[in-house]
Amino acid sequence: FNEKVKPYLKSKSNEVIYSVMVKLSGIGESSAAEIIDDLIESQTNPTIAPYAKTSEVHLRITAKAKDEETAKAMTLPLLDEVKKRLGQYIYTIDEGETLEQALIKVLKEFNLTLSTAESCTGGLLSGRIVNVAGASEVFKEGFITYSNEAKEKTLSIPHEILSEYGAVSSQTAELMAKGCALAASTDVGVATTGIAGPDGGTVEKPVGLVYIACYYKGKIIVEKYNFKGNRAKIREIAVAKAIDLARKAVKK
Repeated sequence: FNEKVKPYLKSKSNEVIYSVMVKLSGIGESSAAEIIDDLIESQTNPTIAPYAKTSEVHLRITAKAKDEETAKAMTLPLLDEVKKRLGQYIYTIDEGETLEQALIKVLKEFNLTLSTAESCTGGLLSGRIVNVAGASEVFKEGFITYSNEAKEKTLSIPHEILSEYGAVSSQTAELMAKGCALAASTDVGVATTGIAGPDGGTVEKPVGLVYIACYYKGKIIVEKYNFKGNRAKIREIAVAKAIDLARKAVKK
């Protein structure tokens, strides 16, 4: 393709297409589209198109011009406007960069280390993190504390907390995040606990209820979610949210 087809196709066109990808996390596709609705409605050249991913939204800004340099310059005003409106949700404009790569990059930037404690995600979080080459420079240890006994023994969560609030609670999530950071001697600790289903849900704690916590510099942030989908989808979304929570906590 590169040697034969691409040169042939280029010879048949007097224009080039240049695209830049803006990757967002922490906002849904409909909410992002609403913020830039006027840009989408008035688009001609360049154009802007949203794509929904798991816990992410990607915006592709594309321009046509006689050469790449001109096309790239045409995308800049629109890119600047998108950054102005959605900057707090943007984690990269590098199409090849993933959310976990963005987390590893910011940890390296600030010379920080990371540990994880997982219940409902059962190792998926640490697995996604170590998919990144060079993760060993910042990721020190991952704990899979699926049972209450494991939470008590490994993360030093008091039995009374688990008895009173349950494994799926903001209180337990907080102590999991702090417990893994202290146990692994890391700067940042991220924890997940929830009900992935299809069984185990109640009226008070339905399937899809997930608490995600991040411990950083003595402070703990906890986020509560009610995810929809099957067991695999709930766990997948929880992992993405946990990665982004850690990234945002460090960036702040």
